[in-house]
Amino acid sequence: MEIEDDSVIRQNDLASRLRQSPADLAVRVELARILSEAGKPDRAIEVLAEGARHHAGSPELAGHLAQLLTHHGRHGDAQLVLRAGLRACPGHLPLRGLLAAELAADLQGPAARHQIRSILATLPDQSAPYGNLAVVCQSLGCLDEAIRLYRRALQVDPGNSIAEVNLATSLLTKGDFVAGFRHFERRLELPELRLPPIGLRRWRGEPIEGRRVLVTAEQGFGDVLQYARFLPRLCARAATVWLECPLELQSLMREMPGLAGIIGPGDRVPEIDVTVPLLSLPHLLAEGGDLLAETVPYLTVPAGGTSLAEAPRPKIGLIWRGRAAKGELFVRRSLDRRSCALIDLAPLWQRDRYQWYSLQLDARPSELGASGLIDLAPLMTDFKATARLMQQLDLVISIDTAGAHLAAALGCPLWVLLAPGQSDYRWNGISGQSPWYPAVRLLRADHWPALARQAASELALVSWEDAI
Repeated sequence: MEIEDDSVIRQNDLASRLRQSPADLAVRVELARILSEAGKPDRAIEVLAEGARHHAGSPELAGHLAQLLTHHGRHGDAQLVLRAGLRACPGHLPLRGLLAAELAADLQGPAARHQIRSILATLPDQSAPYGNLAVVCQSLGCLDEAIRLYRRALQVDPGNSIAEVNLATSLLTKGDFVAGFRHFERRLELPELRLPPIGLRRWRGEPIEGRRVLVTAEQGFGDVLQYARFLPRLCARAATVWLECPLELQSLMREMPGLAGIIGPGDRVPEIDVTVPLLSLPHLLAEGGDLLAETVPYLTVPAGGTSLAEAPRPKIGLIWRGRAAKGELFVRRSLDRRSCALIDLAPLWQRDRYQWYSLQLDARPSELGASGLIDLAPLMTDFKATARLMQQLDLVISIDTAGAHLAAALGCPLWVLLAPGQSDYRWNGISGQSPWYPAVRLLRADHWPALARQAASELALVSWEDAI
């Protein structure tokens, strides 16, 4: 209650000051921020919008209002505010940058590219605009142009680690794994990355035969599942290999042969010689360019757990939503766009030739009520339990999320529904099959209804006697 009371007192104080000095932009912006944080977005937006009477044509006001609208998901309104601000101040580059980011995140790639090129015409020696333009080109599938622009960004500023990481993903998409994974090491400089425990010496590629190694997980569940394929190669070299990974993955990863043990974040570290981040393994273990030669499946689980009831129809599991994304605008909206509503997939689950199961952990009863999907979430206590359920299904249909990587690593029949605008090196950019999971079928379309109809049409052609 103390925090709430302080917030209310602060709101009242700022509102009083603004009534006395309505042209005080700093007070107006601060009041809007406090209101937004207090869960009053409409009032916060109204406070800034009212400022137009006192700050007509102010690019600073337009920028603050646009960012507040963006923060609360009103992207169309944010674009309108930014365009109006640029009409009043055409040379205001921060507004142009905000508009470019909004357009790129809204899948208006050509328009975003135009705005960034306008910035580069004024700031030809700045690294960030080259990197931003490269991101847009990469999202449009123009990999060669994106690679050229990322390299230009690094020429201007070799310290631009974000541009180098993005260069890495472009190279990986093109199949240049040696160079791609070398550049990918720059991700270790990104501030959001959780690094190995302080005081432990990191392995950097020197001979490791006979050494005791701790591999540390990084990024999300899907990344751990995707890169686990490289652990057997490390185990073949080192004396003992320990893996640190999240609790939800530990029982599954204990099934991997060759590991000395599993620990969780914050657990006491065993006696080791060196540590290495999991996603660095393909770079440090590279033996020529054949980095993805490991066979799939590379994860296995023994039989056990709950057995699904026999069904006279093919059994299909669905995953349609990932975790809410964080981060800057383009990344956040791109990741959130991977998810859909269950109703968007109605052309699939309305077909009663199949027995449908929900593999969605956070499925709401109101969602599932009309679908007829059998909810498996109560049985999905961790990734090992989920793996056992997946192995009993005839097919898993999933968006791009950790569940898709799990099914693929297990060798379960899998179709991945790739959302509009989704360009990711794991799934080979915006075309083709994935070199990481050659047997996985990738489906792409311009919007979710079309994607669902495409999947439904292909499902009708499946011969269930044959492998999917």
